[in-house]
Amino acid sequence: MAMTAGGPIQTVRCLMPNDMGLAGGMTSLRLLRQCLLATALACGLAIAPAGHAQGAGNAARSPEIQQRIADAKQRLKLTPQQETQLRALLQEQARKLRAIRDKYADDTTLQGRGARSREGQVVQEDFRARLQQLLSPGQLDEWDKMAAEARAQARERAQQP
Repeated sequence: MAMTAGGPIQTVRCLMPNDMGLAGGMTSLRLLRQCLLATALACGLAIAPAGHAQGAGNAARSPEIQQRIADAKQRLKLTPQQETQLRALLQEQARKLRAIRDKYADDTTLQGRGARSREGQVVQEDFRARLQQLLSPGQLDEWDKMAAEARAQARERAQQP
């Protein structure tokens, strides 16, 4: 960790387009957006584009989101208590990611993009830690498979003209 006059700087390794097998023209901001979207999709919640943000309650009630939660329930074999806790966790994560997106919506500076990335990473790490407490190791493995599938689908959509 490096120190500056403003305090500590944490280093976060970001995968560049070629590291992920993506087209070389994808910018870091677009890559971050795709990663956050893929994570949200893997979690069962879509993030609305800027200017079309939905409330967390509305997002959780959409038919597409309900289907994703139903898929997670089936694939993970969730107990009713796990389903309730996972739904709340997903809604909280979506709300936090939406707030970060909105906070930096007009900031296109390098510092703004970095701050947005760092704040999003903190939300993702918190989500993962809480998810590990909620799910069994087998469920967590299946969750990771679902997340990988969602990321692959997001990459395919990003490469479409």
